[in-house]
Amino acid sequence: FQICGESKKNVDATESWIKNLILKEQFEISISDELIENFDERQIDTLADLQKRKHVTIQLENKLSPPCIKISGISRDVCFVSVEVQKMIQKIKDTEEEQSKAELVYNLVEWRYPGSNDSFVAFDKLTNMQLEDAKIAKKPHLTVKINKNNYKVDLNTLQANDDQGKTIYIQRVPKNEDKQSIELPRQWEDMQKERVKLVNLKPSHQEYLEVQKKFKKTCPSFVIEKVKSYK
Repeated sequence: FQICGESKKNVDATESWIKNLILKEQFEISISDELIENFDERQIDTLADLQKRKHVTIQLENKLSPPCIKISGISRDVCFVSVEVQKMIQKIKDTEEEQSKAELVYNLVEWRYPGSNDSFVAFDKLTNMQLEDAKIAKKPHLTVKINKNNYKVDLNTLQANDDQGKTIYIQRVPKNEDKQSIELPRQWEDMQKERVKLVNLKPSHQEYLEVQKKFKKTCPSFVIEKVKSYK
């Protein structure tokens, strides 16, 4: 900008006053945290956007120990950017803590959903933790994603239903130091210490319908019974 006045003395005085005013408003803050080292392209782009929008100077110094971010500019803008940087650091911290907890839970219990060929597939570790947390909190239901579809899981029966009415049963498999023990389906009746038990299934039962569907492909006449075995 230009300064005009009656004399050079007045112009110089006004210029000096403006410079002092700007200097008084200048502020610098440094944020040091080990997690700054984990900033990826997304965080770097966010810093560049903040620098452009708020007209501040941001210096990222990864080589320091701990890494540091210096922010300088008008005090109100520096304070705003500082808060945003702290939020970014806290988000990384929360993510790492969640991943660590998920890993710990996975070492204790594994939740699974039906895969192909009558096999079961383990949920990802984050979903595994969410299911276990919901069970511990005695929540009745939890919605999870299975093969990109939303399923509402009944945490008492371990029955899961999608938006189209498809029903599947998931598993919760506790782990211990020596071996994995498989938790029996909740809908199973007490076997009264029998090793093997023949169970009549009603035609409306989900297990009956699933077997019926498979048998109809190759066998027009059949009787369906369930044999339970526990070893």
